[in-house]
Amino acid sequence: MKLAAVEGITPVNLDSPTHTAADLLALITATRGPDAHHDPGLAHSAQEAADLAHASGAGLVAAVTHPSADPALLTAVVTTTPHTPADLHTHLSQGDITDITHSRTETGYPVVIAERITTTPGCQLQAVVLNPTTRRAAIFTLHSPTGRGWWELASLLGQLITTIEFD
Repeated sequence: MKLAAVEGITPVNLDSPTHTAADLLALITATRGPDAHHDPGLAHSAQEAADLAHASGAGLVAAVTHPSADPALLTAVVTTTPHTPADLHTHLSQGDITDITHSRTETGYPVVIAERITTTPGCQLQAVVLNPTTRRAAIFTLHSPTGRGWWELASLLGQLITTIEFD
């Protein structure tokens, strides 16, 4: 999978969970300002996110930042799937996800977007870009722990997805 650079989406090192966590922590701390160093939960959260990303085989881990938003985490995994966009919509709608939309990238790949805004602080969006000829799928997950600036963060993900090219 190839993606273009999008301002506000900064990929981190995937050499090891330790490097990934360190890069995430540095980006989030820089975005939140000098007082972020006093938040003991940030290092733990960065390590947890890095461990999960490595365990799932993520091909992309990035911090997503916007001046009007708190930082968010983006991961992407490429896999194969027998599902069509309609199959995915049906499968996702059987769970607790109620906001499911369809779109297409500029190059014509179908995209299924599922958004979950919880009653507690935080938002999550998953976008699955499908390559129907090879049955490959890129699954992007954007997670904002606070939800502040959610629409701006989701817009950055949309900009990134439009640039996808499957190898």
